[in-house]
Amino acid sequence: WKDERIIMYNIGDWIYDSVKKEKVQIIEIIDLWGFLSYKVFNPLSNEIYKVSQDCIDKIDKYDYDEFYVKYITMLEKIKSETSQGLLSNLSNGIIPLPHQLHVLNRTVSNNNIRYILADEVGLGKTIEAGLIIKELKARGLVKRILVVCPTGLVTQWGIEMKEKFNEKFHVILPSDYETIKKITDNEDVYGQFEQVISPMDSIKPLDKRAGWSEEKIKKYNEDRIYSIINSGWDLIIIDEAHRVAGSSSEVSRYRLGSLLGSSSPYLLLLTATPHSGKTEPFLRLIRLLDEKAFPNTKAIVKEQVAPYVIRTEKREAIDNEGNKLFKNRITKTVEISWDQRHSMQERLYELVTEYVRNGYNKAMKEKKYYIGFLMVLMQRLVTSSTAAIKESIEKRVDILENQQTKIHSLSMEDLVEIDLEENLEQAIEVMSLNIKQELLELKEILNVAKQAEFEYLDAKVEMLLEILDNLYSQEKGKKVIIFTEFVSTQKFLKDYLLSKDYKVSVLNGSMSIEERNQVLREFKTETDILISTDAGGEGLNLQFSNVVINYDLPWNPMKIEQRIGRVDRIGQKQDVLIFNFIIKDTIENRVKNVLEDKLAVILSETGIDKMSDVLDNEMAELDFTDAYIKSIRTPKNIEHNVKMLEGEIKQQIEMSNKYKELIREDKDLSKDIYNSSEFDLDSSLRKMLESYCAWKDDITLPIQHLSINDEEIVKHINRELEVNVGDMIPHISIKDTPNEEGYFMIWELTINDDKYCRRVIPIFINKSMVLRPLAGKKLWDILLKTSTNFQVVNNNKIDTNILDTLKDKSKEFAYDVFIDLKGQYEKNLIEKHNKYLYAIDLRIEAASKIGIKNIREARLKTLSREKKEEIDKYNINKSICPVLKPIFLAYLEM
Repeated sequence: WKDERIIMYNIGDWIYDSVKKEKVQIIEIIDLWGFLSYKVFNPLSNEIYKVSQDCIDKIDKYDYDEFYVKYITMLEKIKSETSQGLLSNLSNGIIPLPHQLHVLNRTVSNNNIRYILADEVGLGKTIEAGLIIKELKARGLVKRILVVCPTGLVTQWGIEMKEKFNEKFHVILPSDYETIKKITDNEDVYGQFEQVISPMDSIKPLDKRAGWSEEKIKKYNEDRIYSIINSGWDLIIIDEAHRVAGSSSEVSRYRLGSLLGSSSPYLLLLTATPHSGKTEPFLRLIRLLDEKAFPNTKAIVKEQVAPYVIRTEKREAIDNEGNKLFKNRITKTVEISWDQRHSMQERLYELVTEYVRNGYNKAMKEKKYYIGFLMVLMQRLVTSSTAAIKESIEKRVDILENQQTKIHSLSMEDLVEIDLEENLEQAIEVMSLNIKQELLELKEILNVAKQAEFEYLDAKVEMLLEILDNLYSQEKGKKVIIFTEFVSTQKFLKDYLLSKDYKVSVLNGSMSIEERNQVLREFKTETDILISTDAGGEGLNLQFSNVVINYDLPWNPMKIEQRIGRVDRIGQKQDVLIFNFIIKDTIENRVKNVLEDKLAVILSETGIDKMSDVLDNEMAELDFTDAYIKSIRTPKNIEHNVKMLEGEIKQQIEMSNKYKELIREDKDLSKDIYNSSEFDLDSSLRKMLESYCAWKDDITLPIQHLSINDEEIVKHINRELEVNVGDMIPHISIKDTPNEEGYFMIWELTINDDKYCRRVIPIFINKSMVLRPLAGKKLWDILLKTSTNFQVVNNNKIDTNILDTLKDKSKEFAYDVFIDLKGQYEKNLIEKHNKYLYAIDLRIEAASKIGIKNIREARLKTLSREKKEEIDKYNINKSICPVLKPIFLAYLEM
């Protein structure tokens, strides 16, 4: 009673499911009581199900139309881009520079997105972070993003994310915390926003606070820290990340970094100075990325560090035409002499220097280091301006006379690190060693300061006016930045320049974020001159200006480099002009000259081209204050004092060369020059789905807002497609295209089922079986264009012999692509394997030193098992299993 007319199929045959309108493959035949059915695999839905004989048809009924061709060509284009390209549409935002594109490509090359972005100052690490954010969002990998940065950079982050990437971030300041809780009626403050910027110091854990109980501190930490830690971030970015490395693993900033690092799958640490020459802080920093890979300092070797650090130095950086990125610097030292008109200024300097010399000697003798800081401050003030030293002396006299001094516990290290502007008031209040004697000295100094102000303008301000008049006679719209260390000098300069009809803005560390923003807008659009203190200038991007005047010259050359870095940035269109003011007949000038001579010799000996190559990091650790203050105490010993510093500088540069090699990345940036792509993921996904729905006669799109990780999209991306013997193939006629007659194919090459090791290869072979190497890509591009007019004229079955010939020729063409893909696969595999193997061996070495036998043996057993699992996994993955299969085949007619 079996119907002999029923067509029988074999296991492995492809048939047509007339209900789901899909091509399916038979994996089992079920014949029971005369009822024939098949277990089939559907490559689109990745399902296995049963279908009866009544609901199937021969595959030659599986017709392909224009919509199918559009669907399959766009699907393969998306697969190609997602396997090796960038998904974010860069052409809609900024055009990345080669080093920025290099960072983007490296970070998204695998799923372990935890890196230190260590480009030198001025290369645009914020832009790099923005590019990564856009790409990860395009891939559907991140939604909730937290940026933690110093307070002075909060505004810059918000502006750059909005203006350059159209990404809205909410700034949450400590003052906003309670307000947000009240408005939202929700304890989860950070959970109210998907993208947040928060100042670093406003969320670090407190150890203690005057008048607070342990319970109150604990409550504060839970409110601030754990509310942000537990907010479910997908990506955390820490800017100026070297600050969270800390001086020990117990400091609050390091604890903050550890908590943040462990609370998000993706982590970016941004710092121009990841390694200060000391291994321990760098170890703490890189352990935030991968604690297991860096169990101890022995792991700090180039091979282990390289996968985690991405760094470009300024000298490497090029633009998208391959030209050097940065403009030249022209530095002019302006030595200013006191003449007869400035006799009281000279006398004032001598008196203050004598006061400083005596006070500092007594302070060091009695180990009253806080007095030492006051003395350093007074010496800096007298070379800044008469107004600055006069104002501070007046305050100091008033405090001493009214007995309002305070006890401070500043150490010698504080004298090096402390900020003059921020701690001026604190220094002026310190206890006196001899109030009566100090008051006598100060009142004499104050009297001379008043006479100096009355006598004549400061010599420095005369020179400043001359330089400004010259600059503005050459170019009316020039923007000039003047740096000083003190607010009192800033005020003096502002009043004076306003009286000379210059338009002036001022910026200092006491200003709020809103005030800073207003000043920057004002300087960019309205005023000629910005007078800034060092604290005020932190984090500024001022490349629309190209003139920096260092009215006060800091003792540490690194601060000068940081100032110049505000204008010597990407986007600077002119050479940078720097004026360094120094008074000629001062001990400071003599120290500076000796120091610069020594530096020139050291740099020559070490093969470093210019001082700026070392000033932005190595010298951060050096005590220039000590060399200057010792020379003020004993001027005849300047050579000796600088020689002591010279030895430290040589040592620092030697260490620098070692660690620079450790974090240096060998690369050719010319390979990363940006070529604009017309590929837009969002529109491509929509076009692909629209074509599919039209092919299936389905008028509704399954989803409105598309993402590469949407369930419906993933279904298509994972679809197993292959042209098989006996399949029907579309015959296509393309209007207004001078193509030959022949076979257009799209092939997929994969290695070990790794989606990151996939290449999509378009190939064209004409009807005479001659391969045309360039035609495949051109035809693919033509079919992808919306404007292309083509028709599927019919569908015919592909001949077995023809298919075999096409496969042989395509296999030969794809071999070079395979070799390149294989090389990349093996390189990534070996690099990852060696990294973890090295770390496990270090952990085994450390565990073998555990004193308690049972703990040691248990630990070693666990690590031995881990190591074996890693080796077994590597041995499996190192076996190369390439698959090359035809995904689409069409015959092009003339």
